Amino acid sequence: MKWRRKYNFLQLMVYYAILLSVVIGLFTIYMATSTTVANNRAINGSLTNALDKVGDQVTANDREVREIGQHLTGTNNQVDNLYKYFELSPANYLTYSQNNAYSDVFYYLPTETLQAFTGNNDIRKIMISMSDYDKNFVATRQHPGGYKTTKALDLTDQFSFNYTFVNNANLKNYGTLYMVYQTSALTASLKKLSQANNLQLVVLSSAGIPVYQFRGPKITAKQATATTQLVRQTFGSQEKSNEQVDQTYRYRVSELANGEKIVALVNKTAIRRTHLWRNVIFLGEALLIDGILLGGLWMTFRSYRLQLQGMIRSMTLVGTGDLDERLQIPNQSGDLKTLATGINQMLDEINHYIYQIYQLQIEQQAANMKALQSQIQPHFLYNTLEYIRMYAVAEDEPELAEVVYAFAALLRNNTDQSPTTTLAKEVEFVEKYIYLYQMRFPDQIAYGVQIDPRLASLELPKFSLQPLVENYFAHGIDYLRMDNAISLKAQLIADHTVYLEVRDNGKGMDEATLAAVRAKVRGEAGLVAKQQHTTIGLRNVIERLQGYFGPAAQLMIEQNELGGVTVSLRFKLPQ
Repeated sequence: MKWRRKYNFLQLMVYYAILLSVVIGLFTIYMATSTTVANNRAINGSLTNALDKVGDQVTANDREVREIGQHLTGTNNQVDNLYKYFELSPANYLTYSQNNAYSDVFYYLPTETLQAFTGNNDIRKIMISMSDYDKNFVATRQHPGGYKTTKALDLTDQFSFNYTFVNNANLKNYGTLYMVYQTSALTASLKKLSQANNLQLVVLSSAGIPVYQFRGPKITAKQATATTQLVRQTFGSQEKSNEQVDQTYRYRVSELANGEKIVALVNKTAIRRTHLWRNVIFLGEALLIDGILLGGLWMTFRSYRLQLQGMIRSMTLVGTGDLDERLQIPNQSGDLKTLATGINQMLDEINHYIYQIYQLQIEQQAANMKALQSQIQPHFLYNTLEYIRMYAVAEDEPELAEVVYAFAALLRNNTDQSPTTTLAKEVEFVEKYIYLYQMRFPDQIAYGVQIDPRLASLELPKFSLQPLVENYFAHGIDYLRMDNAISLKAQLIADHTVYLEVRDNGKGMDEATLAAVRAKVRGEAGLVAKQQHTTIGLRNVIERLQGYFGPAAQLMIEQNELGGVTVSLRFKLPQ
């Protein structure tokens, strides 16, 4: 025996709740994993971007210091000029400068520092110390021309770069150029990195001394100091191995051509804490969504389930034969209300049908009697007409006899219940119809018929041509004219297609009326009342042809060159 699982509404709710929880759980895992991977990529990208930003800045500053230092000491005359600044008083150095102003290698030191400040807004201070002199040269933005001071130069915790003056003859150091740069722009750009909150960065000089430190908004000063000390001991003085840095930080190191090192770090504990916090948020959101959906599901379908159970109880009573039982209709609109209303209506109709069947059984004999009478009455009418025709023949009234014969034939055709006829019989019926009009209006109406002999036995729905001819006599003929004409044509064209045409030279239709008639034939609204009868017959013709020969059957109405209307039918023969 094949095993089948039995379901009820409550079980389906449980299954759906489990499925919903599983889907939300899997989606939460996917989002947590994707977010962790994306966050790791973002951290690695921030480390790399930080190294690139600072590396570019350090390289640019180092190049600028070297260019200025080489400009100041590029030749012996330039070195002498630098010495003159420290040897002479400002007034004497000015006089010396004026005397040598036209020399190609001469420069005025205050002017050089002023140009340096003007060319780069990030320069804070320019300083020169000479081995042979106790005084140092200091230029600031407040004093761009500089001044001499005996005060020792202080470069602690400053973003400074230096260029050493070396005597080419004995390779001895005779002085140093120092340039201090602002770090606000660099720090601001680092803060814009996506993972800047926990980012730290240290720039070590070639001597292993920190010249620049950056700490993200979530890094305390104490943490930054400890990190800087560890970086200095690990990558500067090599007092410690990389083991502690590897365990504590995710980091990147870049060593520049001038020997300086840039170290960018993110604490691994902070990374894990960030990942954990985000995963907790995801889990909390998933549980909240799950709880809302499940609670909403239960509250929504609780009343639904109770109403459904009540309907099932009522249907059980109906199944036992209690047809007077009715389902309770819910107050709220929806599927259950529609279902309960429909079932109650169905039960009412069942009771009504039972009553009707009972009544039909009672009235069956009366119906049979009426059917016999309906068969007797047409025969009586046909016999009477035949008597009139024979009397007209006897009285030498052949036209009257022919009219009575045509009318009897029309009447017999109309009372015939056959749904189909042949094309030959349909055309014969139409000819008798036209003949009766010719008798009413002698010498005013002419007609012609062209039927392909191959189509004489074609079966088609009854009254396929008669409504087209009737429309002409009802709406198109002009009884004041003597040249009214109508023609019927039936031919077999290519691809087993039958073409039937009814053409007249009647009153015709204007474009607006013709468009309205076409629309009504297609089943569209918008027809005036006087056109209703015309289009009802045409619509009936095309619907019966499409039902018999298929939906490809067509009915077309057009104004012809005679001023009248041409109605054509086109359909394919069954294969």
